[in-house]
Amino acid sequence: MSQLYDVMYEFNFSLPPDYALVIRALGSLEGTAKALDPDFKVIESAYPFVVARLLTDPGPDMRKILRELLIRNDGSIRWNRLERLIAAISEPSIDESSVDPDLRDQDLSGWKSFDMSAVVASTEDLLCFILSEKGQRIRVFLIRDIIEVADTFLPGENLPPPGEPNQEGDVLFSRVWLGLQSFNRAVRLAPDLWAALLMRMLQKHEFHRFLFEIVSAVSGHSKNRCASLNV
Repeated sequence: MSQLYDVMYEFNFSLPPDYALVIRALGSLEGTAKALDPDFKVIESAYPFVVARLLTDPGPDMRKILRELLIRNDGSIRWNRLERLIAAISEPSIDESSVDPDLRDQDLSGWKSFDMSAVVASTEDLLCFILSEKGQRIRVFLIRDIIEVADTFLPGENLPPPGEPNQEGDVLFSRVWLGLQSFNRAVRLAPDLWAALLMRMLQKHEFHRFLFEIVSAVSGHSKNRCASLNV
């Protein structure tokens, strides 16, 4: 909150009264929370609520915000945000046994719980956008990123000598593995819904074409990489 106040003073702009009251209330709550827990982070605590709103609201404005959250203006993917989004979806709902007895009668359904049907619907909407003509640049960047990941695990000049740790490869492998684990947990929460989504995607010609483009690009790059090593 202090950083927000600094920006307001630096650029000399004022907020509507309603927004100012909300910010003041949020600042007071943040101060109280940090007094009890110095490690408390407002953004991380509010993130599940923000994600739930983005994923469950089928309105075109919210879907556009979700795309802007995950995709840059040039079409590249914000992988860090996607990883956090998948991790938030895959987290289990709150355990009522761990809640303060005085709060158990209150409605806690919005805390770290997601309507998986809405999540699948928003995922399908995002995939359809990527497969559309408007998503051509996104597909190009996706293929590029997949090739970069493959490069990390293929033999080449960038790999360290045998016996030495591959720090870059280890970090990337850890990120990919954790992401797959989070996605697997999300799928296990509603396997029927995700299976139905997969079947709908498999019926789309655009999906088959994109898979073929990925396989062709990775295969061609691997052949060129191996050929250059044998020269």
